[in-house]
Amino acid sequence: MSHFYLSHVRTVDEEWVASFLHDLCRVVARRTGRSPEAVGVRGNPQSADVSVDLLGRSTVLVVLHSPRYFSQSYCRAELSYFQRRLNMQRSRTGRSADAVVTVMWEPDLTHSLEAVGPYLPLGVRSEAYRRDGLLHLLRLKARYRSEYEEVLGAVADRIVAAAEQLPEVHGFDATGSHSPMGAPAHVGSQEVRFVVASTAKDDVSDERRSLQYYGKTALDWSPYAPGEHEALVSLVKNTATALDFTATVLPLDEETVDRIVGVQDPEQLVVLLVDAWVAMRREEHRLLAAVDERNPEATTALEPRARDDTESAEWADTLDDLLDRTLPRMRGRHSEYERWKLLDAESFTSSLRKVLIRLQNEALKSVEAVQSPATPTEGLPTFPLLGRYSS
Repeated sequence: MSHFYLSHVRTVDEEWVASFLHDLCRVVARRTGRSPEAVGVRGNPQSADVSVDLLGRSTVLVVLHSPRYFSQSYCRAELSYFQRRLNMQRSRTGRSADAVVTVMWEPDLTHSLEAVGPYLPLGVRSEAYRRDGLLHLLRLKARYRSEYEEVLGAVADRIVAAAEQLPEVHGFDATGSHSPMGAPAHVGSQEVRFVVASTAKDDVSDERRSLQYYGKTALDWSPYAPGEHEALVSLVKNTATALDFTATVLPLDEETVDRIVGVQDPEQLVVLLVDAWVAMRREEHRLLAAVDERNPEATTALEPRARDDTESAEWADTLDDLLDRTLPRMRGRHSEYERWKLLDAESFTSSLRKVLIRLQNEALKSVEAVQSPATPTEGLPTFPLLGRYSS
């Protein structure tokens, strides 16, 4: 693992960038007891290629912000990749990590440092740095040595303090779609609709006493991170984006069911996120049953039921029976991976990835079946059809 990855505009100011990287590696190595060659990395300075391997093995992203930064696709891609890792980390743990350090390389009148994202600014007193940027201090190091060392120390402090390793994300947008406020970039070519079958806190069934998992709306349901509203929504969006899907999240209501059950779009990919307690409510019971009748090759369900939710464990038999009666087709379908009673965010994410890949394959098979040429008169060899009802 590397402590940091340096993201910067390449082939410009190369001598000064290399000098800063050398100095920063030296300071970080001194504080961590590691070799300077092992603490910091960057992409090939003469190439626009992006190394997902180097990014995935780095704990912190150090951004050298300049007027040309957002015009370079590799810079946007590097920042977007770390933003997605940060969002995945927060979705899984409910914690934010200080893993992006923005440094003003040159002043940018078009994009302020805040445009990079909602990350902590460097805590330095140097007026010269705040006015003219780090490159100015480097070029006039004889005059600004103390200010330069102050900035260097502040960046190193942030790097060394970042002990949490962010998760890697799979799938990568080499064009670097940048979202200013740390949101994951939605770059997928195929849409998947996530339907959240839960309720607002005020509408929870009388039998349900553990209200900490709910918020003002159904989309606030957070089975794995009580009190962290929309944590589940963030997790599914990040997972879908990592697999190059475009994710749309909808609550289970009459309008949503009309949209996804309509014959005008039978192959639209749909993932139902089921709170088992919602089946106790008559209206939601009816809506769930309608979704259960939908095209099975393009629809599936996942049911988070957290290990720490002791009330759900006590009501397990009742909840299972409710789901059996409400979603008989989905519950009865064989699957080679777990989809029900997913106990934690890790198992949920693993199952969701498998679900999305399978749904994508099933939708492709359906399209190919429609577009396939007529069968020759002599017929075709017969092979077993695999996975048709495995969603």
